[in-house]
Amino acid sequence: MHLVTRNRNYILLMVGLVALCQAGCMGLVSTILHTTGADMIPAQFEGLEKQRVAVIAVTDSSHYSDDVAAQMVGREISEILSDEVKDIKLVREDEISDWRDSNGWDQLDFITIGRGVKADKIVAIELTDLRLQDGKTLYRGQVSATTTVFDVKTGKREFRRHVDDYSYPITGGQYTSETTEAKFRRVFLHRLSEELARYFHRYDHRDSVALDAELL
Repeated sequence: MHLVTRNRNYILLMVGLVALCQAGCMGLVSTILHTTGADMIPAQFEGLEKQRVAVIAVTDSSHYSDDVAAQMVGREISEILSDEVKDIKLVREDEISDWRDSNGWDQLDFITIGRGVKADKIVAIELTDLRLQDGKTLYRGQVSATTTVFDVKTGKREFRRHVDDYSYPITGGQYTSETTEAKFRRVFLHRLSEELARYFHRYDHRDSVALDAELL
């Protein structure tokens, strides 16, 4: 009887140790993956490395003149790519603006612009139906966005993704009495730019958690 009891206790002890080991090993594996970057979401397009790239953002309004939203998104995405993409060379924003000033803002052939500013690749961001308010009293950004990469030399499209009716915050919004339109626009376009730039660099999926906190 004592032998049976000892055996049962031994088995329970071993089961407990195995469970603890598994839990510890899983935590260790998770730590190793995060430290080495093996748990990162990979880029969907890696062809911007070691290239001279012009980022051109346009809205419904910027076909005829530069506007705030196009400027902010182009600038934000350029900054992210500069930090995240290895050996990328970005065409300066003022070079693109100067070319369009000289050749007309209604000239929106991306390949022609790319050749004009001596770019290897064009990252074209086309924003349509941009709205900042959901009703009269609530700020909630909405937009449709098409992101395209063109090879300037061949004139071919190498990558394209479309997001239809992107919204931020995903649920709810921010009352107009709590902030200004300019402040909300900055937050919304920053978040949109982060989302679109992720096509071109790896990122931690945990960065997407609780993004609505940026509104606080």
